[in-house]
Amino acid sequence: AGAILKGELPPDIIKSGDKVLYLGASTGTTASHVSDIVGSEGLVVGVEMSARVGREFLEKVAKARANVIPFITDARETEKFSGFGRMDVVYCDIAQRDQTEIAITNARKHLKKDGRLLLIVKARSIDQLKEPSLVFKQEAQKLRDAGFLVERVIDLRPYDKDHALISASMPG
Repeated sequence: AGAILKGELPPDIIKSGDKVLYLGASTGTTASHVSDIVGSEGLVVGVEMSARVGREFLEKVAKARANVIPFITDARETEKFSGFGRMDVVYCDIAQRDQTEIAITNARKHLKKDGRLLLIVKARSIDQLKEPSLVFKQEAQKLRDAGFLVERVIDLRPYDKDHALISASMPG
């Protein structure tokens, strides 16, 4: 939302009918908005590692929405949430030191060709001492090195401190 509000990301980056793999669903607030956007023809596969937070996601979001399928598991365990075909979007919003590598692994396994990877880079989760802008550049380069086309790196200030959104695609 911050990237859209800043005018740096088109509001239709996720569309009606899209299939979205949402890594780091947390309690489901943003996943519920994605569910609204993709509608009844779309699908949100939400993955959350924390059992406590995941229960809230399950109870408050997934049970009430037919287009949301929850998985309470580590996003590294990609085989546990496969079986839904290739996704239009992989949205990765996890706070792990290796968050970019997790996003790459999931995109390679689940993202369709020409699909979109939306990676929320949490600089302080990766390196507490390094300047966030350097972390953003480093993580974007990891995506390029993995064969992704990095379209935008958007600093999310003032909406989120030390966070950026990287929009990338996997060329067909």
